[in-house]
Amino acid sequence: MKNIVLIGGGNQAHYVIDIIEKQNKYNIVGIIDSIQDIGSYRFGYIVIGRQENISELIEKYNLYGGVISIGDNWSRYFVREQITKLVPDFKFVNAIHPSVIIGNNVEIGCGVVAMAGCIFNPKSKIGDFTFFATGAQVEHDCVISAFASISAGSLTGGYVFLGKYSAITLGVTVFDRLSIGENSVIGAGSLVIRDIPDNVLAYGNPCKIIRERKIGEKFLK
Repeated sequence: MKNIVLIGGGNQAHYVIDIIEKQNKYNIVGIIDSIQDIGSYRFGYIVIGRQENISELIEKYNLYGGVISIGDNWSRYFVREQITKLVPDFKFVNAIHPSVIIGNNVEIGCGVVAMAGCIFNPKSKIGDFTFFATGAQVEHDCVISAFASISAGSLTGGYVFLGKYSAITLGVTVFDRLSIGENSVIGAGSLVIRDIPDNVLAYGNPCKIIRERKIGEKFLK
C-alpha cells in the first residue's frame, strides 16, 4: 500500500483514520500537526512533524500523498495553501468511507472527506477539499463547491448550490433549487426555504440571516 500522512491531529482525524483503515488502500505513516507535540500519539498514530517540514517528511517516509483531516473550512484552505506552496505537486487523496453511496455521473474532486452513510446522488458535483460528516445527504444535480462542508444528518434538495468555504451544520434541511453563497454558515437544525447570500451566518425555522461573516472566519474551533 502507498504511504500517506494525515494533516491535522484534531478530533476529525479520528474519523479520517477510521475511513482510511476501512478503505484499505493506503498506509498511514503518521500525523502532521501544528500544535501536538512531535513524537506524541493521536488516535494510535504518531505525530511525525509540522506542515513546514513536509518536503523532508515526503523523502523520509516515501509519502505518496495525504489527507487534510480538519473540519473547519478556512483552516483546511490555509493548510492546503501552505502545503502546495512548499510542494506544488503534493497529492491530496480522498477519504471516502466504503458505506458512502455514490450515484451515477457524480463528479468528485480531490482531498474530499466523506464519513459513513453519506449519499451523493446522481449528477452532483463534489468540489475539491469538501468535508461531509456522518449521514450527510446531497440530492441530485447539486454543486458543493471547494472547501465547503455538510455536517451530520443534513440534507439538501435537488439542484442546490453551496458556495466555497460555506458550511451546512448539524441537522439542516435545504429545499431544492436554492443557492447558499460563499463563506456562509447555516446553523444547526435550520430549515432553508430561500436563497442565502455570501458572507452571512443564518439559522432558524425558517432560516434567517443573523449577522455578517468575515472572510477567513472559522466556524469550528
